[in-house]
Amino acid sequence: MRLFVAAELSDELVDALAETSASMRSTVPGRYVGPDLFHVTLAFLGEVPGVVVPDVMHAVRQACARHEAFTTSLGALGTFGRASSAVLWQGFDKGREQWGNLASDVRAELRAAGFSVDDKGFIPHVTLMRRADVSQGTLPMPCADCGVVDTVTVFSSDLSGERPRYEALERISCSRT
Repeated sequence: MRLFVAAELSDELVDALAETSASMRSTVPGRYVGPDLFHVTLAFLGEVPGVVVPDVMHAVRQACARHEAFTTSLGALGTFGRASSAVLWQGFDKGREQWGNLASDVRAELRAAGFSVDDKGFIPHVTLMRRADVSQGTLPMPCADCGVVDTVTVFSSDLSGERPRYEALERISCSRT
């Protein structure tokens, strides 16, 4: 089972991200991510045996118990990779410290439970497009909005079809009191 842990986004943030994505469709070729798949990945576990899924959920619950909901705002567009075949994403302005702390705690709890997680530096972002050709240089101004982050989800993913399918295995509230 292929797993990742992500924060789901409020309707306000999803709507603004979808608007930014739509504004680029006529000028930036690539493979667009549907708004129903927008999320912020906190930790990627990859393939794990199904029997350890409860341990993953327990670790994520432990991390989320130390965090409260927070407000975040969308920021600038960015890319990973080559300009002719990039991952195009939108980042966050407000809440960057909270994003970093949440991702760090989720990863630490997963490691403490014996899981191997991605060690790349964490940049809070939402992927809008894959294989984007941004070599022409000009991107539109992204839409900005604010929203509350209050739920972290353990997802399984299936990449065997034409587009990824994500299944929420458990939604966990950020519930520090």
